[in-house]
Amino acid sequence: MKVSDINSKTLIALLSLTKKKENLLAKASEVEKQIAALASGEVIAATRVIRESAEKKRRGVAKISKPKGIRSPKGLIKEQITHLLTVAGEVGASAKEIAEKLGKPVQNIHVWFSSTGKKLGQFEKIESGHWRIHPQAPAAPAEAPVHHAEPVQHVEPAQQG
Repeated sequence: MKVSDINSKTLIALLSLTKKKENLLAKASEVEKQIAALASGEVIAATRVIRESAEKKRRGVAKISKPKGIRSPKGLIKEQITHLLTVAGEVGASAKEIAEKLGKPVQNIHVWFSSTGKKLGQFEKIESGHWRIHPQAPAAPAEAPVHHAEPVQHVEPAQQG
């Protein structure tokens, strides 16, 4: 390859490959040191080298916790959804409509219905993603009074004398 044939892209690629080669050669020399230490019986020195390289790998970017938002009071979403579905009546409302009115993600509303809403038993799924307040079930007919038989007393036969 002639020096006059090298353009900037080729030069950048060569530079990048050269850096990779140097990094690999440095790692190879570390491995050779560890092998030599183990072969010579310097186990403590070899483990120290291994630990140091492991610690360097662990020193990456620290995790940054996300700031937590302000939680709503317990039961607030239930009250809001119940109110919206009561106002909607028999027609009900879709999860998308509820999410828009409450300012929540649609998926949160779907999850709420499939977990908490299901446990409550007051909501009825009309169709996929469409809910309404469960219509009141007709009152159960009055049960007929149950007659309990009186306990039978055991009478012993008269003794024959």
